[in-house]
Amino acid sequence: MPQTSRTAPTTAAPPTVVTPLVELPVGHWRQLLVKDETKQVSGAFKYRGIRHKIAAIAPGTPLVTASTGNHGAGLAIAASDHGCALHVFVPETTPRVKCLRMSRQGAVLHLVRGGYDDCADLAHRHADRHGMSYIHSFDDPEIVAGHQELFREVERVTEPPDVVFVPVGGGGLVSAAVEVWGRGPVRIIGVEHATAPAMLTSLAAGRRVTVAPGTGPAEGLMVRRVGAYPFEICAAHGLTVETVSDAEIQHALRALYRLAGIRAEYAGAAAVAAALRRGHPGQRALCVVSGGNIDNALWRGCVDGV
Repeated sequence: MPQTSRTAPTTAAPPTVVTPLVELPVGHWRQLLVKDETKQVSGAFKYRGIRHKIAAIAPGTPLVTASTGNHGAGLAIAASDHGCALHVFVPETTPRVKCLRMSRQGAVLHLVRGGYDDCADLAHRHADRHGMSYIHSFDDPEIVAGHQELFREVERVTEPPDVVFVPVGGGGLVSAAVEVWGRGPVRIIGVEHATAPAMLTSLAAGRRVTVAPGTGPAEGLMVRRVGAYPFEICAAHGLTVETVSDAEIQHALRALYRLAGIRAEYAGAAAVAAALRRGHPGQRALCVVSGGNIDNALWRGCVDGV
C-alpha cells in the first residue's frame, strides 16, 4: 500500500481563519453580505469541520476519504500536520488545482471514473481492506459541529441576518446553519444545483433519495445522496431549498469578482446566485461563498470581459 512521506506527528492542525464578511453593493436587499470562505485554510469552508474532527483522532492514524476536492484538500493539510497518512478517492474530473492541493500535502490520490458516490464506495472498501479510518466529508456530527463556527463568527461582528443562503452538497454546512440559527428568526435557504437536487428531492419524499448524476462545473454540489445526519436536521427544521443553474452561477461569479474582488468556484458562488435573482428592500441577507478552488482556464472563461 503506498504511503505518504509526511508521517511525523505534531500536536495540532493549523488553526482556522476568521474569514471576511463583505458587503455586496446591490440594490435588491437592504444589505447583502457574503462570508468569504475562499480565504479559509485550503481555500474552502471544509477545513472548519475537518480541524474539529481531526483533533479527536490519535496522531499517526492512517486515514482515507472520498471527496470532490475541497474536503480532501482540507483534510490533506490537517492530516499532514497530524502525522497521518491519507488516501483520497476523487472523481477523475476533479479540478487540477484541488488535486494539487492534496498531493502537495502528501496525500495519495486515487482517481475514480464516476462521481462522489462511486468514490465513497471505493474509499470505504479501501478503509476496510487496510484497516484505515474513514473520514466522511459531511455525514458526521463532529464535521457539522466544526462548521457551526462560521455562523458564530458572523454573530460576533453583526446581528444575524433575516435570511441566509447556504450551498448544499451533502448537507453538512446547511445543517450547521440550522443548528446555530434554526430556532431563531433567521430564514435558512439551502441552494442546490438544478441537475443534482438531492436535498430538495429527499425533503419532498420524506426520506433520503439518490438522484441521477448531476452535470456541470459545480462539482462541490454534485452529490447524489445527502448525508443521513444532515438530512435528519434539515427535515426536522423544514428547510427551504432552491436550485440554481450554471448560467445563474456564472452571473454570480462575475458579480463577486467585479464588486468585491472575490474569486469563487462554481459551487462557491451558488448561494450568491440564489440571492441575486430576488431581494427584499427591508431585509438583510447573508450568502456563504463556500470556496475558491477553481482552475485558471475555467475561471478565465467565466470572467473574461468583466
